[in-house]
Amino acid sequence: ADRYRLLAPDHLGYGRTSPDRGAVSLVEDEQAIIAALVDLADEPVHLVGHSYGGSLLARAAVRLPGKVRSLTLIEPTLFYLLQAFGREAEHQEIKAVADRVVHYVDAGDPEEASRGFIGYWVGDGAFEQMDERTREGIVRGMAKLRSEWPEAFEPHDAKADALAALQVPVQLICATDTTSAARSVIDILRATWPHARYTEIAGAGHMSPITHPDAVNVAIESFIEDVDGP
Repeated sequence: ADRYRLLAPDHLGYGRTSPDRGAVSLVEDEQAIIAALVDLADEPVHLVGHSYGGSLLARAAVRLPGKVRSLTLIEPTLFYLLQAFGREAEHQEIKAVADRVVHYVDAGDPEEASRGFIGYWVGDGAFEQMDERTREGIVRGMAKLRSEWPEAFEPHDAKADALAALQVPVQLICATDTTSAARSVIDILRATWPHARYTEIAGAGHMSPITHPDAVNVAIESFIEDVDGP
């Protein structure tokens, strides 16, 4: 923030941002927010996104030609790519996680939905080890998460050919101990963008920006500085 103008919005339904949506779809609503922020910046921007945020920014980069300076994706949840590229086992793995969240939220048990979700991404028993305030926040977010999961299996203008056509510098960041589904998406993207910079975060899982922020931040800053030049 001391060298760049930093715009870091909450996703709908998280932080201080209302979960309320209008008649448009979830992805279209969030893409509109991203597009408005890019226009606010009034010059090409560096997009940096993790997980669901990464999937939104990959789609935004496709939709905003000429307005993106670079794209850094940290394990984006572009899970629709798995089946398209024959990664059936990984597709079934992550679809089971999604179906479990949907099932328990619809059944009125967001706490059990949270337990399975956090267990998959962080590790068995991780939800119980969190402090009460953190657990409560995660449980509150399950209703929004239930809306996000179906979108992970839809391309929304970002099919493989549209991603391959992107003409911006790309960095892909993946943790060494992430899930097989998340790693498979990264593998597909590395093949899609053979010239992308690839960075691994040693000893981390999917939540590397939280558990290993120093390593992730160094990777982001180094890439942006290389793109911008001295």
